[in-house]
Amino acid sequence: MKNKNKGINFKILLPIILLIVLSVLGYNQIFKTPSIIMADMSKSIPIQNRDHINQGETLQVYNSNPPTSGPHAGAIKGGFYSREILDINGVHNLEHGFTWITYRNISPDAIATLKKIAKRYSGRVLVSERMANDTQIAMASWGRLDKMTESSLSEDYVLRFIKKYTNKSPEKFAK
Repeated sequence: MKNKNKGINFKILLPIILLIVLSVLGYNQIFKTPSIIMADMSKSIPIQNRDHINQGETLQVYNSNPPTSGPHAGAIKGGFYSREILDINGVHNLEHGFTWITYRNISPDAIATLKKIAKRYSGRVLVSERMANDTQIAMASWGRLDKMTESSLSEDYVLRFIKKYTNKSPEKFAK
């Protein structure tokens, strides 16, 4: 008499494997973030000079709004600023590897989100109001710029930008 239990029973194993594969594929389709939302939409901006200037000195026009490089004065402490800061100070932080997030005319809820990010990443993020923005929210790093409206603000997207572009600068001091 032959022993049928010696080998693997593929009639039982195959449906189980198929069920596992379909479950994983289905989960990924249901819970993944659409790639259009998570795609990096930032733009490369040509690097301007790195001249250090005095705090009150007149300077050339920057090539982006907000600036991503160019002449600058002293760096300031990272974190959240409820008032505007001077571009020449924000640019110095960019040179040191920071991300500078600027905003104008956004809701208290959106400000709270940005404040939370600034607090969590104060060693590498600077957040300030900037009325000269041509968009509601802008994220700048050395030579990179991304702009968005309040309705498209995604904390996950902002964090990806910070992680991707921190210390992509001539002087890498951001932690």
